[in-house]
Amino acid sequence: MKIDKIEVDWYNKLLNRRELKLIIGYESSTPKREEVREFISKQFDAPAENIIVEKIESIFGSRKARIHVHIYDNVEYARKFEKKNILKKHALLSVEGEKSGEAS
Repeated sequence: MKIDKIEVDWYNKLLNRRELKLIIGYESSTPKREEVREFISKQFDAPAENIIVEKIESIFGSRKARIHVHIYDNVEYARKFEKKNILKKHALLSVEGEKSGEAS
């Protein structure tokens, strides 16, 4: 995986996060969120738990994807500002209120 182009690199002071829109190139299938998280962690020298991959969008006809990533100053800001479904995908939201394995 490699970064082909950085479309947007902006620090949002109100939300304490760096917002990136990148185009990445890859060799085989579209990378998974966890793979992108580890890659961004290495490229931008940030802890993986502070990185939220908002969106991965494959570019048709090429081995490239447009990704939208938020790099938070700390994980507490991520829990405060991100949507619940995104936090679940990154295993940052506890599922205390949900019943598991029971049919209604």
